[in-house]
Amino acid sequence: MKTTYFRFALATLCLALTACESTDIPQPTLDAAPDFSEHAQHATYQKAVEDYAGTNRIPGAVLAIKKENAPLWIGATGYSNLEHHTTMQVNTPFRAGSIAKTFVATAVMLLKDEGKFGLDDKLADLLPASKGQIPQAEQITLRQLLAHTSGIFDPTNDDTQYQLDLVNNPARRGAMTPDEVLRRYVYGRSLLFEPGERFSYSNSNYMLIGRIIEQQTGKSLQTVLDEQIIQPLGLTGTYLEKRDDRNVARGYADFYANDKLMDVTALDRAEADGGAYGGLISTAADLFRFSEALFGEKLVGPAALQEMLTPYPVRQGTTTYGLGVDQWESEILGTGYGNNGTLAGTEANVFYFPQKKATFVLMANFGSGTRKGFLDSLLD
Repeated sequence: MKTTYFRFALATLCLALTACESTDIPQPTLDAAPDFSEHAQHATYQKAVEDYAGTNRIPGAVLAIKKENAPLWIGATGYSNLEHHTTMQVNTPFRAGSIAKTFVATAVMLLKDEGKFGLDDKLADLLPASKGQIPQAEQITLRQLLAHTSGIFDPTNDDTQYQLDLVNNPARRGAMTPDEVLRRYVYGRSLLFEPGERFSYSNSNYMLIGRIIEQQTGKSLQTVLDEQIIQPLGLTGTYLEKRDDRNVARGYADFYANDKLMDVTALDRAEADGGAYGGLISTAADLFRFSEALFGEKLVGPAALQEMLTPYPVRQGTTTYGLGVDQWESEILGTGYGNNGTLAGTEANVFYFPQKKATFVLMANFGSGTRKGFLDSLLD
């Protein structure tokens, strides 16, 4: 999920004044973690993730590496919970941010194949509540929502009032339904541009897609993801719905750039949990399994996958974003496909590089951005 440093600045001013959550942070109770120490590259990979955490001065991280003709390796370093000095484990769940979008887009493609709707169906038809509330809802297509070319305003990144409301009262924001967020911050706002004209990342697009899925199926988004993706793939550490899960890695940020970390889990939980645009909770192993299935055409067929990978053509500018799938360009590895998720206190990445038949998952409980150039040499 795209974030703004403006929100970070607001948080530094407001967190000290706001009772974000109780100071009684629960002790994690995670089951024993799998052991990857017998992997031939264990020492090399483990040093890499430890160096990554040290260089970026982050509390903890989990790294998964899968190369062609080699088994999966997962390693962890640091802490998932600084309050209790809980050691990060390879099966520690993380808030995965916008990787939720890739799950939701995959569900859309599967529902399309079932005849629930078409990618060129109009927003007003799929979600009648949007008619008269979002300009040109009769012209905006589901495809444009998936590709961030709808022109719909994004309060989570561009609305001062939204950001003030979030940091001043996270509990209130966390209790809001998607419909309430749409009514308060999105409906009635002008489009940024004509639908299809250009690319502009907007979490509102996927908030609307989540509601479309629920309206068109008569099921909760969690149930749809369970039926279409999570249960078929056996993703036992993955969910979207709001849960009180003490094992999820706490989120931290260095707002003042002084190496003093603040626990911002309350902000991440309030803004993202349960949301189609950024509420996914998952583990490194589950994200790898999902990536392997998606890009291996085990979830969607070749034609549907190609649609997801292909950037939507725009009339102005350029974009590397397909339908819920972004690109990672590397001179060494070629083009990778997957997504990045960033919240105030966490970062998650999963990308597959078809040229090398290699995949990485990298998750860190630090949300200010990290340097990841070391991955080129590991995956080459």
